[in-house]
Amino acid sequence: MKQTRILAAATIIIALLWACEKSHTATPTISNTNVSDCHTSTDKLAAKDMSADSIVVSWPSDNAPMLVTHYNMPLDCGETHNITTTIEMTGNVVTVTEHVGEQGLTDCICLYDNSFQINDLPSHPFTLVIIVESIFCGNPESVTVYEQAF
Repeated sequence: MKQTRILAAATIIIALLWACEKSHTATPTISNTNVSDCHTSTDKLAAKDMSADSIVVSWPSDNAPMLVTHYNMPLDCGETHNITTTIEMTGNVVTVTEHVGEQGLTDCICLYDNSFQINDLPSHPFTLVIIVESIFCGNPESVTVYEQAF
């Protein structure tokens, strides 16, 4: 009888420790952000034809970082384009925001690639949402460009 109680108590303790470990979730972070130089430019009238904007997500395993590249982002021309990339998690939704700054200031458009790595992703299931936030004439505008459940 005493051995049964010890075994039952040990089983409960192990189950509680396992549950605590599984419920601990790290906050996702962004690292290795890299923005390309302008690789194609055109005037604004031709910008309507630049529809090759795409996002490629690679996640080799649950324990590995997720690799994301947003190809051919049509943005104002400039020698260097800074894209600040932030992340937040609300419930089971991981939201990445690419802050591309003020747009509509130049008379040409360039295509840029923004690559980054997402670390410490939560356990399944979760949804990844990628938003591009721009500023036009001082007004922020946000567009969801990617949404996928994992």
